[in-house]
Amino acid sequence: MARQSLLPLAGLLVLSACQTPAEAPPAPSDSVGSVELDTEDSSGLTGSASSNDDPPSFCETFDPEALNWFELGAGPPSPQRTDQGVTLTISSTRLPAVSASRYNTLSEICPGFFVTITHEGEARLIAPEDNKWAELPPLEPAGELRNPPAPGIEGGGPVWGFRDSLAVKDTVFLSDGVVDTDDQCVYVAVHRITLEQLLLDGSARTEIVYRSEPCVSYADSYRSRAPIKTHLGGALAYSPLRDELYVSIGDLHLGSSTIGQAESIGVENVEKDYAILTSPTAAVSAVVAISDPFDSAEGRVFSKGLRNSLGMTVTADDEVWLSDHGPSGGDELNRIEEGADYGWPLTSSGQPYDRSSYPDDPNALPAPWLDIYRANIPGTTPPAYSWTPAVAPTSIVEYPSEAIEQWRGTLVMSSLRAQSVIVLSNDSGNIVEEDRMPMGERIRDMVVTESGNLVMVTDSSRLVVIAD
Repeated sequence: MARQSLLPLAGLLVLSACQTPAEAPPAPSDSVGSVELDTEDSSGLTGSASSNDDPPSFCETFDPEALNWFELGAGPPSPQRTDQGVTLTISSTRLPAVSASRYNTLSEICPGFFVTITHEGEARLIAPEDNKWAELPPLEPAGELRNPPAPGIEGGGPVWGFRDSLAVKDTVFLSDGVVDTDDQCVYVAVHRITLEQLLLDGSARTEIVYRSEPCVSYADSYRSRAPIKTHLGGALAYSPLRDELYVSIGDLHLGSSTIGQAESIGVENVEKDYAILTSPTAAVSAVVAISDPFDSAEGRVFSKGLRNSLGMTVTADDEVWLSDHGPSGGDELNRIEEGADYGWPLTSSGQPYDRSSYPDDPNALPAPWLDIYRANIPGTTPPAYSWTPAVAPTSIVEYPSEAIEQWRGTLVMSSLRAQSVIVLSNDSGNIVEEDRMPMGERIRDMVVTESGNLVMVTDSSRLVVIAD
């Protein structure tokens, strides 16, 4: 079906959020989105209800009156159609101004209440149904946010610092891309903070429960010709059945996304970097599982062979699904299993960005294994689905509700380059792209509510809601 000519979000009437004092919104409703996390249902991760024997959850006792609230200007909802003709309602509002260039992450902490955070740790609590927001105490990333005076790294925000967030029970987990200037290396950390500390404690101190190893050096002399940058991953997901938190860790730009990068640093140095990327115990180019994340938080490498994964989810059937950025094309959707290797940097459905500038014959390259396009690498798992040209996937969620009937039980993925919400069905193990909703915006993060609303933040600092 031909795509509809749609009005992009940039054309919707939106009003800037200003600091106009407002009354507090109503307290969270237990009947909206609040579910108990048990072995019967793994899809609801926010605002868990307590049983009769348990103490009340934070969301059951949270009083919004404890915070100072302001009006959040919002334009009127706008009906729009997907590529397959499903009519949905989109509303958009500009988020409160912050010093950072964008918000990086969004999580629903209680039914109807969302926390959005910048890489620097500026945090805002949003109640979109009531068009209100509150400022929260700032969080502190673990590393240096300014670009260090070192040629082996491209630092600074919004890449480094807080990357993703996930609310589980009464706790928020945050991933953090860390530049350690003392040891001149980089790693990914996972922070933990309770909802009470985040919303009601003036200091909002987090606890780091995981640091990826190795801490990859940016001081090697050849790094100046191929600096560490951008590919940090940091996507978070949680399995209540296994009581495991998952975090993706990118290739830190060690993988040769261009053949020119390999030429520049020399094949011997590429081999050093690839030894890190392919090591089964190195938490680089990997998904890490953190067992018992609310207490002891023990991490282990879960899977390997990933380039830059910005979205991950655990479905009601306890399947882990992850989106991954390829090089030139070859963006992927992968079903993640323990012990699996998804091929990067040795094989990809995409090409090095400069592949056309080199001879077709792999033996004419600096090393023949730099010819990665669909290379047959024993022991690797192909993607469940791939995109060429690239869509630059970000968040992925399982759509659990009948609110949008055609999307029930699908995987819904947001994107940067495609500026769309992409709907994927699982037909007897075969992933099929069923529909797209063009948004006209780069979507940085997205969550789905129990009522079926898709709530997202964009790189232009807008909060966007898709509803039936």
